[in-house]
Amino acid sequence: MRLLLVRHGETPWNVTLQYQGQGNVPLNERGLEQARRCAARLAHSEAIALYSSDIVRAWQTAEVIGGALGLAPAPMPELREIDVGQWEGLTPEELYRRFPDHMAEYRRDPARTVRLGGESYAQLQARALIALNRIQETHRQGEVIVAVSHGGTIRALLCHVIGLDLGNFGRMWLDNGSITELRLGRSGWRLMRLNDNAHVEDMVAEGGE
Repeated sequence: MRLLLVRHGETPWNVTLQYQGQGNVPLNERGLEQARRCAARLAHSEAIALYSSDIVRAWQTAEVIGGALGLAPAPMPELREIDVGQWEGLTPEELYRRFPDHMAEYRRDPARTVRLGGESYAQLQARALIALNRIQETHRQGEVIVAVSHGGTIRALLCHVIGLDLGNFGRMWLDNGSITELRLGRSGWRLMRLNDNAHVEDMVAEGGE
């Protein structure tokens, strides 16, 4: 089984480095073009199923990809981004200024510190693994599956697959519209491609979650 994980296209908040979490911020024009390019890249993947986070930026991306694949996206809420609670809409600079004690705790333990009114990365990983296991149980070997999700969610899954301590999730980066591939074999899931952005490499910009 091949699982192609797509990070959603760019939004205005990616550009301004504002934390989005589960907020419904739509794609900007660049994000829509990234989705179109990703769709063209996946058009001949022979995917038989398309899943997506139901947050609008992921769902818009999935609808564009679904048009190229001839598949209707199926909502999978477990693929949502981390719930950032009171972080939503703020930049890192604003967070450190408003919540210095909380951010000091976060820096000490980024995996298990719960965002104010939200989730921790450990909770996100547990939720994302429900999605991964459901996909594994639903589909057969040899099938190709596409799932549209978020930078945080995909990185949480990758930490599990490659055995990386969850506190190191920030050492990986995923560009908007990029493709990351997992393959399921006898020894479990393996990472085959990370942040494949060849189709959007001329239009990526580092942003927030």
